[in-house]
Amino acid sequence: MKKEDILNNINSREVKRRSYDLSRMLKLLEELGNPQCGMKFVHVAGTNGKGSTSKLVYNMLRQTNLNVGLTISPHILEINERIVVNDSEINDQDFVTLSEKVLKAENIIEAEYEKLTYFEFITAVAFLYFKEKKCDICVLEVGMGGLSDSTNVIRDIDKVLCLITPISFDHMAFLGNTIEEIASQKAGIITKNTSVITYNEDDKVLKIIEDEARKKESNFYSYKEIKVDNLRIDEFSSSFDLSFKNHKIEDIKLNLLGYYQVHNAMLAIAGVLELVDKNIIDISYDEIKKAVANTRWQGRMELINKNPRIVLDGAHNSDGIDNLVRNFSLFKYNKLYIISSILSDKDHKKMLESLSKYSKDLFLLDLDNIRKTEIDILKREAEEYFENVEITRDIKSAIEDVKKLATNDDLIVITGSLYLVSEIKQLFA
Repeated sequence: MKKEDILNNINSREVKRRSYDLSRMLKLLEELGNPQCGMKFVHVAGTNGKGSTSKLVYNMLRQTNLNVGLTISPHILEINERIVVNDSEINDQDFVTLSEKVLKAENIIEAEYEKLTYFEFITAVAFLYFKEKKCDICVLEVGMGGLSDSTNVIRDIDKVLCLITPISFDHMAFLGNTIEEIASQKAGIITKNTSVITYNEDDKVLKIIEDEARKKESNFYSYKEIKVDNLRIDEFSSSFDLSFKNHKIEDIKLNLLGYYQVHNAMLAIAGVLELVDKNIIDISYDEIKKAVANTRWQGRMELINKNPRIVLDGAHNSDGIDNLVRNFSLFKYNKLYIISSILSDKDHKKMLESLSKYSKDLFLLDLDNIRKTEIDILKREAEEYFENVEITRDIKSAIEDVKKLATNDDLIVITGSLYLVSEIKQLFA
C-alpha cells in the first residue's frame, strides 16, 4: 500500500466514538503482540495545554541518554508529526508498514469488536513504532478524556507519571455535561503506585483528581506545591524561578508565549523533577533549562508575522479562548483585528463573546470542513457582539484584507480551530 491509501482509509473512519471500556484496543494490541508492554510511560491528560506540556517533558527527557518517544495530536501539516522518536518523526515507509500490520490485526478482530477509530489506529501504530525503536520511555498525550481513551491501555507497572493540565468543558457529548464528570474521565489515567501532578485551580476538579490518586495509592501534587518566583513575561518570552519539593531552579527561560505556557512549563518541569526523585531519569538543572528554552510549539501564541504583527493560536474551546484573551495584555497595540473559524461542536457563541471584549472587527472564514459551524449561524451570533463582521471563504484573501487595514502598531489574531491553524501554517510554510 501507499501512504495515500493508508490516509484515505483512516480519514474515512470515525474520529472518536463514545466508549466505556478498552476491550477493542486491548484485543487489537494482543493480536499485535502487546507492543505497549515493557516501556515506561508519562501520560498527559487535560482539556487545554496537553500538547505543549507533552513537548516540554519530551524535550527534557531527550537530554538524558534514553531512547524517548512522543505521540501528540492533532498534527498541523503531516500525520508523521504525531509519532516521534529521538527528534525524528516516523518516516512514510515505517508509517505504511506498521499501518499494514494494524490493518491485518483489525481484520481478525473486526467481526466481534468493530473497526478502530482514527485515533485508535494512530495509537496502535505509535506503540508498534516505539517498540521497534526500543524506546525506554515515552510521552503519551491523551486524545480525549482519559478513562476510556485508547492511550489508557498502559499497565500499572509501566506508567511512571500522570500529568493533568487544566480541565474545562469540551467534548461534552463524550465526556459528560458537568465539570465533575469530565474531571472523572480525565482522572481515569491514574494507575496504582504512580505519581500524579496537576495544574488545576478549580477545587471541585482538584478534589476528584486527588481522591483518585489517593485511592490508587499514588503520589499526588497540585499546582500549590509548585512555586514560581521572579516571573518576567512579555510578548516574546518569559523567565522565572521554580521550586518543587527540595528542588529550586533559577532563571528558567521559556520561548512559548503566554501566561498559560508558564503554567504548562511549571507542570512539565515538576513532572521531570519527580522522575529524578524516583530515580527513573538523571538530568541536571542546566539540562532542564536548556530543553525548556529550546522548546517550540506550532500554532500556540505563535508570532508568524511582524509588520503588522500576526499571532496564530489554536484555542478551540471557550477555556482556550479565555486563556488567549488574558494574554492580549502582553502586547502593546492600537487596534486588534480577529480572524476566526469555529467548529460546530464547540461553544462558538461564548467564544465569540469573549473575543468581542477586545476587538470590534471580526473576519469569519467559511472553510470547507465537514465539522464547521454553518457560516450563517456564526455570522448571526457574531453580529450580536462585533461592530464589523466580514465573511470570506479564502484564508489568504482574509489575511491580505486585514493587513491592508492594520498598521504596524496594530495586532492581528487568528484563532478558533486547530484545523484553521493547519491551513494557515501551510500558507506560511
